[in-house]
Amino acid sequence: MHAVKFGLISLLVAFLAGCAGTKVVVEQAYVLNHSDKFEREIIDHANVTDKGMEIFETRLDSQLSQLGDSSANEATREVEITFTKYYMRHGAARALAGIMAGSDNITSTVVIKDSKDGKVLGKITVVSENPTATGSAKGLIEQHADKIISFIRTGKS
Repeated sequence: MHAVKFGLISLLVAFLAGCAGTKVVVEQAYVLNHSDKFEREIIDHANVTDKGMEIFETRLDSQLSQLGDSSANEATREVEITFTKYYMRHGAARALAGIMAGSDNITSTVVIKDSKDGKVLGKITVVSENPTATGSAKGLIEQHADKIISFIRTGKS
């Protein structure tokens, strides 16, 4: 009986863990040019909390500064990030109610443009979700930023 309970709990945890994560829908692939220098613009249509935005910007900026040509005087690419959904459960709700408290969710659209003529060079939609009681809001926000940087580096999800 103990083994059956353990097996069912393991199966449930594996199923719920599979529900958490970040998916990327590539609408237009992007090819990184090592002579590029990036600037970013963040548009918040989802009322991202100040703390959440700070976590996101810190993670994004630290990685964005490592891409392309840091010696270039002017940015050649603009990364426009538009938040369209943002919901984070309170830590106590996550711990006490788990999946019954809803699902953490961040959705954003990312457009990479040529800084001179505004031509769209790449576009994705990033959806990060965590319906489980495991993980943290900070971790999900950082994972969201990491997926954006991964797209800029590789041009795909």
